[in-house]
Amino acid sequence: MLTNMKNLKYIILLPAVVALASCSDFFDTSSVSTMDASEVFGSSIRTEQAIQGVYELFGENNSYRNRIACGFVGLNTDIERSTKSASSSAPDDELMTYALKTSHKSVSSTNGSDIWAYLNSAIERTNNIIEGLETYSCYNNPEADDYASMRYYLGEAYFLRSFAYLEMVKIWGDVPARFVSLGADPDGLKVKKTDRNVIYEQLRVDLKKAAEYMPWSTQIPVAAATNNVGRPSKAAALALLARADLMYAGKAVRPDELVVGGTSAYSVKYNIDDAAKRQEVYKEAMDACGQIISAGDKSLAEDFATPFKQICSDVKNYSDMEHIWVIPFLNGARGQVLNYNAPKLPSVSTTAGPNSVAGHLPGYANGGSSNGHITITPWLLYQFDKTDKRRDVTIVPFQWYYDNGSNAVKGDSARIVAFLGKDSTEYCLYQKANAIDALYCGKYRFEWMATGRELVGTDDGVDFPILRYADVIMMFAEASIGGISGDAPANETGLNPLEEYNRVRDRAGLTGIPALTMEEIQLERAKEFAGEYIRKWDLMRWGILKEQVVAATDYIRSIARP
Repeated sequence: MLTNMKNLKYIILLPAVVALASCSDFFDTSSVSTMDASEVFGSSIRTEQAIQGVYELFGENNSYRNRIACGFVGLNTDIERSTKSASSSAPDDELMTYALKTSHKSVSSTNGSDIWAYLNSAIERTNNIIEGLETYSCYNNPEADDYASMRYYLGEAYFLRSFAYLEMVKIWGDVPARFVSLGADPDGLKVKKTDRNVIYEQLRVDLKKAAEYMPWSTQIPVAAATNNVGRPSKAAALALLARADLMYAGKAVRPDELVVGGTSAYSVKYNIDDAAKRQEVYKEAMDACGQIISAGDKSLAEDFATPFKQICSDVKNYSDMEHIWVIPFLNGARGQVLNYNAPKLPSVSTTAGPNSVAGHLPGYANGGSSNGHITITPWLLYQFDKTDKRRDVTIVPFQWYYDNGSNAVKGDSARIVAFLGKDSTEYCLYQKANAIDALYCGKYRFEWMATGRELVGTDDGVDFPILRYADVIMMFAEASIGGISGDAPANETGLNPLEEYNRVRDRAGLTGIPALTMEEIQLERAKEFAGEYIRKWDLMRWGILKEQVVAATDYIRSIARP
């Protein structure tokens, strides 16, 4: 074990609310920031606080609160478009239009308030937690009172570190591999960027450990995490493992030669050159998904809209949800998921009255704002079958307005209908129809929020979904046919991938397909996961990002009016 950890001091930043169990050592007068590792990780209460210090980073400005969870690195694909525009003070369109500069304030800042800093901080904090628990906790002593909870915390730390690293690889590709804390290795700050395959291999090890240490959600021994979709479980670890494996076995824009501080030619190529190794990784992904499906830990919601209504209305109970893991935000404090992802809501005064929506939408009692940040492309609209139940949940052809009939615009049929029989000065809430280039994502809606939801400025506190059961089913199907390379593994799960896949289509009101193909899976994933920040990374790992964006653009031009 690490010999210098006894003297390592931990500075743990606590979020606004930390769930605390009724244990006597909570009233110890010692400050957490001055305790050494043995005191922190010998206590389940203080370990919980350390874990919460990782989640605190997700809620920071320019982190998941309003950047990573708001499309700044995952939009502008064949199915989703950002409405952000360029300006000299905030060139945020660079984050989405493949023109990102290293000097951009959301990527590199003097105060560390940027995506790179937060993800690296999450990795450092989880490094400390992992080393502390493996050195000082009773996670490997079944006779100890805190054995089960300490094992869960260790699994959670491995999961959170893996999540942070996978995000970094998605955004930057080759990044420094630093799986040891700076306290244990002060030279860690000097680590240079590493071939991403080294990181993928470590994630395969770590996520299997996480799945071993964490039980299914309802069996988690930590009160604050039991049956809580905002805390990871065995299913979350297995699902993230499958996601990482499919990326690893797929393609990426890679340097022809890894050059630190220099330049190299780049090309789209497989991460893994060897077909047998790709088959091994696909099998791991298939087995991980198969384990979740066979366990009966999750099920598809009967109605496609239900998972999103639950997210918007603060449902947290894992057993009732299709979602497997979400990044939790606090009501009235942090998180701008609806602000960025819901259909545009132009009147944002916090006082109810003329030209204000505040108090007129359920769950929108105190105002707030909506940028209408995500629009769905017309290309995707026309990919949906007319009977596909997902279309009208995913795509919203309107935005909310609240004004009176005296402002009626000639030819605006939606406004005319809204004010039929009403005095011209009477204010009404109505849905104003948009043009085809402003089809908003409908999976996150203010009208689905919990009644009386407290909003603070632009923060709505709605949780940010990361893993959903439908994705597990579709990853299972994709892995079963060996992905884009066709390196199909042996199926030892006892499950029929085609039958599982057709369950997703059946919920959408579609007939099943007779055979699985990559072309079918690629299109079906577009229709199932639009607006969920999955598509860009799918297209990248399939090696068709440019091809699909160009094709969708050409299609939209072909249907545009002259």
